[in-house]
Amino acid sequence: MFSIDTASHKYLRVSAAGRLSSRDYRSFEPAFEAELARRGGRVALLLDVTGWRGWTASGLVRDLRFDFTHRNSFPRIAVVGSRAWHRWLTVAAKPVFSGPMRYFDREQEGQAVEWLER
Repeated sequence: MFSIDTASHKYLRVSAAGRLSSRDYRSFEPAFEAELARRGGRVALLLDVTGWRGWTASGLVRDLRFDFTHRNSFPRIAVVGSRAWHRWLTVAAKPVFSGPMRYFDREQEGQAVEWLER
């Protein structure tokens, strides 16, 4: 499941929880696209994956398509997580996106926000 925080920050906060399926992406993508358009098409992203447990096979396919579609949508991406494999996946995803991407442990969320707002 995804949630989008539409507060007026200088960044967009998206949280992922549970095991993501293609159904999760079908409901998330229209809301995400609307929020991205409202913010002018490019915005820093804070991706909170602390409650995320991975994907189903179809969810992984949808995620890869989403990532390539939005590879230029984020001038910076901060990933906040709580597991070692969250960090590893962040490193693996860096080449996909045009902007810098950094991992922060859950306790470092304030630092993540500072980095995004630079």
